[in-house]
Parts: sequence; structure tokens; C-alpha cells
Amino acid sequence: MKNAEFKILKSGGYPQTFSRRKLLLSLKRSGLPNKQCQKITDEVANAVDEGSNTKSIYQKALRLVNQSSSLAAVNYSLKRAIFDLGPAGHYFEAFVGRYFQELGYSTKTCQVLQGRFVTHEVDVVATRKGKDSFVECKFHNRSGIKNDIKIALYVKARRDDLRDGPAGKNLKDFYVASNTAFTSDAIKYSKGSDIHLLGINAPIEHPFIEEVRGLRLYPVTSLRSINRHYKLELLKRDIVLAKELTSNVSALEKMGFTENEINKVLDEVELLTQGVV
Repeated sequence: MKNAEFKILKSGGYPQTFSRRKLLLSLKRSGLPNKQCQKITDEVANAVDEGSNTKSIYQKALRLVNQSSSLAAVNYSLKRAIFDLGPAGHYFEAFVGRYFQELGYSTKTCQVLQGRFVTHEVDVVATRKGKDSFVECKFHNRSGIKNDIKIALYVKARRDDLRDGPAGKNLKDFYVASNTAFTSDAIKYSKGSDIHLLGINAPIEHPFIEEVRGLRLYPVTSLRSINRHYKLELLKRDIVLAKELTSNVSALEKMGFTENEINKVLDEVELLTQGVV
């Protein structure tokens, strides 16, 4: 077993010391037993060398996870599936809207609202019990890009103008949702400014991506039985969550899926929404 420290290349091309602990924690989030996660960590760590990139490490780990459990593989690759809602951000906005709907909100996306001084485009307006929550969505195409203090400052300024304008009369909460992490300064500032964060590492107590796993809100990009082309076709038809295919089988039929192919997709959907690791 390797003990010496060595450098790997992050997605942005910069070197970072390989961390067995980070790999182990990411594997535990898949739902596999601790013993199995430790075994995979050891196997991956022994297979990578100085200069290996994070993508190849991820692929090695994913292959081993998939050998143990298909559902665990989907959980392990959930962050990648959310990235696949890009490259534009509107499918991510729709995904965030579905998240709030799951929590009992009615939602609208891409709303232009009047603040005190200027108008603002609000990515998601979520309403429950007569109170509004406004959501700013920040979608990035690289995992290494973090949401820093500048984004927190910008969002607070928008929140303040909207709150003091006619559109803010029922405003209760303001959120920033992202497919990447927030810097520590952004988290501190947002907490002090009463802005709620949803992302890879926020909220700190129970990050957004973990809640997505818990609620089984897997996007259609999580499905392994459908290729990238057809996933995009489903998104274009406003079918964002895997579980929505249960009531939209006709979409698969219109795209030319055979009965056997449809059954395979629906079996995977059932695994994601009801199965266990």
C-alpha cells in the first residue's frame, strides 16, 4: 500500500496532494458499507501515480463502485450528473425548481421582477403559504470553480433592491443555488446577511447534494440506460427528473425506444426511486 504523498492534477490543471480521506468520504456518500468503501479506496490509491488526473481517478473508483451496486454508482456520480445539466444553466434552474416543488412550493422560472430601483431576472420564484422565496442559480461548467465572496455581495445587493420594491412585498427568503462549492468567506457573509446557500458544501449541516440524494431527486442525466443525446431530448421536453419518466413513457416511444428499451429505462428509474444500495 502506498504511503508516500504524491501530487495529482485537478480539473483546472493545477497540482494537489492526493487525499485518501477525501476519496473515502466521497465513496461513503454512495451508500456502500464502510468496509467496501475502504477496500475501493485502497485499490484506487494503489493504482494512481504522480501526475494522475482527477478524472481518471474518478473513473477508476466509479468502475469499482458499479461492480458492487448500480444504485451506489449513481449516487457516487450524482455531482457529475448535475454538471451534465449544462452547459447552459436553464436546465439546472428547472432542476432547482423541482427541488422546491418537492418541498411543497409552487414555482416559476425566469421571472423579471421590479425592485426598488431596477428590474431583476429571478431564476426561480418558489411560493408556499403566500410567502415567496427567490432563488439565484449559479451554474458552472468546471467543478474547480467556487462561488466566492463577490457572488455573495452581488446577490445581497439584488436581494435588498428586490425586497424594497413592489415584487418583494411577500418575500421571505433568498437563496443561491449552485452545482459547485462556496468559499468559506461566501458562507460566512451569506450567513450574516440571511442569504441561504444550496450547493456541494452548503448548507454546512446538510449540503444540497446530500438532500437531493435523500429525496431521490435524480436528474435524467443520472440514468445509465440512456445516452447523452436522448437525455438532452428529454430535458428539452421538460422532463428533468428520472422519476418523471414513469408518467411520460410516451416521450420515450416518440424518440423511437423499443418496448424492451423502455422497460430497461423504467427498471432503472424504479431502482433509483425505490431501491436500496
